[in-house]
Amino acid sequence: MQEKPLIIVQVIKISEKKSIEYKFCHTADWHLDYFQYQKKERWYDFFEAANECTKLMIKEKPDFVIHCGDLFHQFKPTPGAVRIAIQIFEKFKQANIPFYVIRGNHDASKAQAQRFGGTILKLLEDLGYLQYVQDETIAINDRINFTGIGEYGKTTGDVIEEVMRNNPLDTSKFNILALHGYLQGQVSDSIFDISGYQLASLGFDYIALGHYHKVWEEKENNIYCPGSTEHTSLNDWGKPDEDGFFRKSGCYSVKATLNQEDNTWISNVKRKEFEVRPKGRFKFKIQEDLPLKELIEKANSFVKKHEQEGAIVKFDFIGELPFGKQSLVNFTKLPAILESKALHIITNQEISNVMLGEAKAGLTSDEAIVDLLKSQGYKSAAINKWLDLANETVKILGQKTISSEENEEIKSIYGLITEVSSNLTDAELKSYNKNPGGQPKKKAKKKENIEKNEKQESKNTTQSNLATFLEEGK
Repeated sequence: MQEKPLIIVQVIKISEKKSIEYKFCHTADWHLDYFQYQKKERWYDFFEAANECTKLMIKEKPDFVIHCGDLFHQFKPTPGAVRIAIQIFEKFKQANIPFYVIRGNHDASKAQAQRFGGTILKLLEDLGYLQYVQDETIAINDRINFTGIGEYGKTTGDVIEEVMRNNPLDTSKFNILALHGYLQGQVSDSIFDISGYQLASLGFDYIALGHYHKVWEEKENNIYCPGSTEHTSLNDWGKPDEDGFFRKSGCYSVKATLNQEDNTWISNVKRKEFEVRPKGRFKFKIQEDLPLKELIEKANSFVKKHEQEGAIVKFDFIGELPFGKQSLVNFTKLPAILESKALHIITNQEISNVMLGEAKAGLTSDEAIVDLLKSQGYKSAAINKWLDLANETVKILGQKTISSEENEEIKSIYGLITEVSSNLTDAELKSYNKNPGGQPKKKAKKKENIEKNEKQESKNTTQSNLATFLEEGK
């Protein structure tokens, strides 16, 4: 019988992986259902930004997603907003990615969250689209714990202490803390008085923030804030691109790795960005020595240079103009602004009057004005006529109520009078008709009719005088 060959089987022991990895994404402040600037385009922008963020996070293939509050912009979102939000959450559900969210101040206050069965977040949880974490610590899996605390303002520290007292930190696990509130240093008037150092001392491996709408990172303390996906105010815009426009928003992709040899966790945090509607802020500095026509032309060119179709743009017009010119210029109504193709333009005009020289001490208000105007080269006769007209107008204004629009027009007239009166010659002033176009007074039988006619004639005379000054100054 032939002997069978001996087959030697070598058993190779495959060692276990020395590390275990988990991945999650961190986002915040979607502010869905915000009808910014009363424009439907902006209403859709917030959903579009959330949708872009969703696609980006799903592409990362995370084990779960955490959202740090202000999912919606208001406590009672519109039905349309809820329907679109469900369409977004359906994508996470289909990708089998759990979604954890905490309460932001826009989602609901503490009192609102406790009334009428909770918030819209609770409804979405009941429908199976997310898990609403309410001031508690939960186990996401056997190696990761998640502590989520809503917005409490200055009492947030007390809430953190209470939650941790009920759920002591398990240092063998990867511990995540999610908060909705400001840290010290983020805003000057913050009532959220916890520092990054204080949070870091709690021992969490990753601290996820919401509420602050700009990117904020304290890597040494494991603290990260992604900023809002769209921008609810000018302060959210952050750092612009080279052309002055801000176009990026984002979220975080976090890889948590457990080294089983020494049972330590290492975090690898990467920011992922997507594009949103462009926004730009530009300052136009006024050159006070330029003629008004040239100044307006320069401002128009400046606006045309920096506007962008479909963008949101803010223009600040700042500087000083000589007395009388300031009231003649309204940069907020420049043709380039009124005809702009931008989605929305925000304007701010901060122009102060420049008075060359100082009035002498001990003068009355009228004397001080005369003294200052003389120092700028205005002729005495023209100054006196200007004061007469101003005093007449003040008397008339005391007899009637005027609108703010009329008040602005009167200010413009004052400025124009000041501008043209310096060009009038003494001969022109001498030939000036004190009552151009005025009609002879008719005697009235009744006293009340006489008083009424006198008031009306005084008003007509002043208006006619103003018209004459404007006509002669052309």
